[in-house]
Amino acid sequence: MIDEILKIADSVARSILCENFGLEVKSTQESVPEMDEFWYSGIVGVLGTIGDLKGRVIIGVDFDVCGHLVKAIYDQDLATNNDMLDVSYEIFNMIVGNTLVECKNVYSIVLRPTPPSIFLGENMLIVSPKIQRKKIEYVFDCGKMFIEVGFERGM
Repeated sequence: MIDEILKIADSVARSILCENFGLEVKSTQESVPEMDEFWYSGIVGVLGTIGDLKGRVIIGVDFDVCGHLVKAIYDQDLATNNDMLDVSYEIFNMIVGNTLVECKNVYSIVLRPTPPSIFLGENMLIVSPKIQRKKIEYVFDCGKMFIEVGFERGM
């Protein structure tokens, strides 16, 4: 089920980023993380899912991509930390919300998101223990982003 949900999240994210922000994906890479932890610099959102499957969606955008998003929304060149957190919060909610609605429509799986936790920083250690995960990484002209979908092992 991870592959199917990640495919929907990929389609949703591409649509939102292209239609609203003019961001075209240059390349992608899918992977199954071998370790329960990884380092990331930028803005990371962690949204849990409850319902038919328990898990989480983690979305990360680097500072350059987030700066592009802030500029598109606020029409300003300078992106403060608060601007980046606010914009990321809304975009992450859009991606996950639309993905979960599509999962219900296509697979009749009912998943509800938990409120997101958003983190901003350099070299953050992100840990997802006891979760079976799959990740897709995006490359844009202005930087990188990832979406990771995971569910409790055995689901």
